[in-house]
Amino acid sequence: MEYIGERIEGKEYKERRTAYALISDTDGNIAIILDGDIYNMIGGKIEDGETSEEALIRETKEEIGYELKNIKYLESLGCYHYLDFLDKYELALIDFYSADIGEKVCNPIEKDTKLIWTIVEDATDKMYFKYHRYFLEKYKCSQ
Repeated sequence: MEYIGERIEGKEYKERRTAYALISDTDGNIAIILDGDIYNMIGGKIEDGETSEEALIRETKEEIGYELKNIKYLESLGCYHYLDFLDKYELALIDFYSADIGEKVCNPIEKDTKLIWTIVEDATDKMYFKYHRYFLEKYKCSQ
């Protein structure tokens, strides 16, 4: 697994496992979540007893109310970073997938989030998490 970010000696890092999906449409746009003015990829924390794919499916329903189809594992990444809004250091262990959007199955549980479609170049610099920016930069270079 590749690791990014700087691990600062003397700081305690809490480990957090997550899964995110790169969902694209036939026009080359990607699906992202807009939460206020914060951009994020679709996905989130892996709960106890879940696989990363199960977490991705659950998070997608919670965030946008859609099922995923054609889910494919892409890569894993570790990221040392500081979460200013929680005042804690974290080692995020992320599984990235590609997927297609499926049927709408429910209303999103997370009321403050909005699904938007945009080109990857516009989304990359706006992502809150450095690991999302890093992954999307790699994705842009592979196109």
